[in-house]
Amino acid sequence: MTDAIVKTLDLRCTAAHAFDVFVTRIGVWWPLDSHAASAADGKAALGVTIEPRVGGRVYETKHDGSTDAWGEVLDIQPGARLAITWHPGTNKANPTRVEVAFQDLGPGQCRVTLTHSGWEIWADRAGEMRGNYNSGWDIVFGQCYRAAA
Repeated sequence: MTDAIVKTLDLRCTAAHAFDVFVTRIGVWWPLDSHAASAADGKAALGVTIEPRVGGRVYETKHDGSTDAWGEVLDIQPGARLAITWHPGTNKANPTRVEVAFQDLGPGQCRVTLTHSGWEIWADRAGEMRGNYNSGWDIVFGQCYRAAA
């Protein structure tokens, strides 16, 4: 079994605000020029969207206006939790899972924990894929999301 990736940020905002930035403003902070399917074509994506409901889509709007499925919302508890399947640019029949938990710590402070699991789906490539995402989340979550929240 390949261990889950766990990334934790302590932020100077409420959990409700952090959740809102992550879910409804993802297209503003996501690095569309480097961490999207459009980047493989050498172009920036136009956006990333999370439809905030169970069964909602997680998708990229590519540089040409077409969409590319990244996952599906499994659970959403506004201000507290988001769980999604995750397969950007890969086979949607074999997704991993991303969960993001939002917890108030005190006035104007919260902790956001991202857990990315399910690497077994990649079989022999599990370690490689986990390694790629581990460093990718440092940029996407640790830098881009942190700056936006």
